[in-house]
Amino acid sequence: MPGLFIKRVAAYLIDICLLFATLAPAALLVEKALGIFPHTMWQVWLATVVSFSIPAWLYFWLSDSSRSGATLGKRVLHLKVVRDHGGRVGWLRALVRTAIKLLPWEMAHIFGFALAEQIGPAFQAVGLIMANGLAFIYLVVLVTSRGRRSVHDLVALTEVELTGGYHQEKGDCRYNRTGE
Repeated sequence: MPGLFIKRVAAYLIDICLLFATLAPAALLVEKALGIFPHTMWQVWLATVVSFSIPAWLYFWLSDSSRSGATLGKRVLHLKVVRDHGGRVGWLRALVRTAIKLLPWEMAHIFGFALAEQIGPAFQAVGLIMANGLAFIYLVVLVTSRGRRSVHDLVALTEVELTGGYHQEKGDCRYNRTGE
């Protein structure tokens, strides 16, 4: 269903924008206050992990495993993550989902920064192409499932559904008058 697909992409973009808008200024303030400025690619990667990756992992992990099963972006767009046959996503399943979801992002950080000076530009390019290729595969899977599941959902046995009295049936979205 195109509506669910678009909502999922929009929710993710909302989450990433919120994370960047809050974490980037915070990271700059901490660096300035402590007089820590990364100079090498390894230091840039380490600063990225501490300032962005760990908080992003925590945000997605804790949001998906929360009672609402939703990040702020999903809440705004009336979406939630559930187990593949319904029910709340536990903390372990949410952690697996987050790890797989953010794998392309982390691969880009590793090949773009952490290993950049050790592996050379050719291997760096291969790693970045792999990261982007993986993100593309995630998107293709999401499109083919009509927005219900991507690779991280398939691995974690989860799916995303509409909230607020809506449910999916055979890839369609229709109002459920009973509110179930």
